[in-house]
Amino acid sequence: MNKENIKTVGFSSEKEKNSLARLNPEKRRISLEKELISQLAEDFGFLQFTIKYEFDEDGDIFNPISGEKIGEIMTRGEVYEESESFRKIENGLKDNPEKTWIHFSPKNEKLGYPTNCVDFWRIVDEKIVCNRIEVKNDFGDMNRVKTFLSGEKENKDEMDMLRSPIAVNLKLGEIFSLFELNESHNCYDFDRIERVVEEYLGEFENDFGENVVEESDLIFRLYSVCFNSLKFRKDDNEVIINRKELDGYMYGVMKNLTVESSFGCSGSTNVGNFGEGTGYYVSADGKISFGKVPEGFKYCEHCHVSYSGEKCPFC
Repeated sequence: MNKENIKTVGFSSEKEKNSLARLNPEKRRISLEKELISQLAEDFGFLQFTIKYEFDEDGDIFNPISGEKIGEIMTRGEVYEESESFRKIENGLKDNPEKTWIHFSPKNEKLGYPTNCVDFWRIVDEKIVCNRIEVKNDFGDMNRVKTFLSGEKENKDEMDMLRSPIAVNLKLGEIFSLFELNESHNCYDFDRIERVVEEYLGEFENDFGENVVEESDLIFRLYSVCFNSLKFRKDDNEVIINRKELDGYMYGVMKNLTVESSFGCSGSTNVGNFGEGTGYYVSADGKISFGKVPEGFKYCEHCHVSYSGEKCPFC
């Protein structure tokens, strides 16, 4: 794969590799799994997704799975207004744990945010819970709701709104009634995404071991096979593509790179499609080779190799 041709947009396998490298080895696998699940949940447009955090001993909000501080992750995102909003929310939850903080993220062409989203930050059962919902309310609608709830002046533009969260004493259900929820994208079962990631991550670990969490190329291949499996296989029972196809994603040359729209704030995500005709094959003289399988070879579902002749030599 020519990595120079890959311009990361939403999910960045290179950034993910660097992020995993900062973690203790025993946490890398579970962190990669959770990041893939969260990104795919955004890609396929969940009406609401939930992430739970905690305060560390310094009073900073952190992810207990990865150990990373959320403020540091926000800073790496290089959107100053979002970092400023998070700092206000983090301090607000420490000072007023009974309140719900609302972060408004309107559609923003400059940042590549294709939808209108609202985040709700609360403390529930001693956990810090962040809920994101996609709404039909545009910037003007958000301004009116925000002013109604806070009594503050309307924001002058999207960036001004992005840096200006508010705190309320209302329950989540009461706040939902002020927005028009966008249900059109809520078509994927979250459990199914978890199953797909778990199955493919297991397959990649069987073949590559610890390299899965250390090499951006493998992370990109893993993400791509998860995305494409979800996109092209609507049948809930059809989770895993056949082994020959999976070998293409694991070892094959990339056939094309597509930019897929993401319903979350990442805007769009690059997804690779890898050659299906790549894998192990046995020639007539018994030689085992790896690479592009020659035409006329048959694939053995039992041994996961291709062969010429009437029957698989390994069966």
